[in-house]
Amino acid sequence: MLIVQRAIFLWLCLGLVFCLQVDLCRAGGGADLTEKQFVCPFPDMATNVLPMTYAQIKEDSVPVYAQPQDEASGLSPVRFTRTGFMWVSLSDPRPVMVGEQGWYKINEKEYMRADKLRLAKPSGFQGVMVPRDFYKKFAWMIFHTRVSPGPGVPPVEEEDPAVVPARSLVIVHEIREVDQRKWCRIGTGVWVPYGRLAMVTPSSRPEGVGETERWIEVNLTEQTLSAYEGDRLIFATLISSGDGSFPTIKGLFRIWAKVRLGKMSGGADDSDRYLVEDVPWSMYFYKSYGMHASYWHDFFGLPNSHGCVNLAPKDALWLFEWTSPKANRGNWQEATQADPGTWVWVHETPVVTAK
Repeated sequence: MLIVQRAIFLWLCLGLVFCLQVDLCRAGGGADLTEKQFVCPFPDMATNVLPMTYAQIKEDSVPVYAQPQDEASGLSPVRFTRTGFMWVSLSDPRPVMVGEQGWYKINEKEYMRADKLRLAKPSGFQGVMVPRDFYKKFAWMIFHTRVSPGPGVPPVEEEDPAVVPARSLVIVHEIREVDQRKWCRIGTGVWVPYGRLAMVTPSSRPEGVGETERWIEVNLTEQTLSAYEGDRLIFATLISSGDGSFPTIKGLFRIWAKVRLGKMSGGADDSDRYLVEDVPWSMYFYKSYGMHASYWHDFFGLPNSHGCVNLAPKDALWLFEWTSPKANRGNWQEATQADPGTWVWVHETPVVTAK
């Protein structure tokens, strides 16, 4: 009951954050309200847009059979899976039952026991459309965070402290530095550490990008992606880029190919080998570096890839349809002189200065 009362108190005292969604509260409307707003309502996270059902192989060297009844019949498997981070797509999300044992079809004439697989729970996260003429800094909370009454001030000790949930979208009204640590004011008398946020700050077009062209900014420092039409920011979301062992390449590129569904694999040995089947909505911008849906994790806002830019499925689908070259009905589409790929600017930034 105390938690519910505390949540209601926050909503009433601080209001809804500016909303980046149609038919909800508009950004920039009313100076008093904008100053108080700090938490955006969550978007619909229930809809699953993935074209297939996926599963992780839980063990090493799992036998794969040509038919689900072959194991019981004493027939040999057609192969064994390799050691590593292995994900498969399922031809049918419903298992075939042989007695009390379920089997999933993973490829033509390839079946695997259901108890050797862990079904994926894809992220429901999605980014936001940015209203026209909105130029404020905004950010997602990456972790559940207790709020402080001032910069450098510890949260108030109480039985039911005010907490901003992870993935909340907040406006950043002010940034201050106290004892070499930056703090962000996200509402009236509401401060959080800068390091708990993934910040979006509208950027200027990189040199070479035309004033009417579409382009994408990937900020590796903030783990955010922003989409622009000319100088106008229209969309932003969280990403997972490469980690320290597998950094994402930096520079200004163009998407050179788009693949609707494709297998990805790599790794030199058992310690880092991976295979993920039927990855949806890949947009390659430099050799094998690309942006694509990631159905196998929900760590967006933190580095967690082998070098590509991982996106939540809904965001990957939106970008796939928004970017060029325009995808045809086939699985593979390359950029051409008549239909060049969308610009992609991948960079790091210094931590924003206090002001």
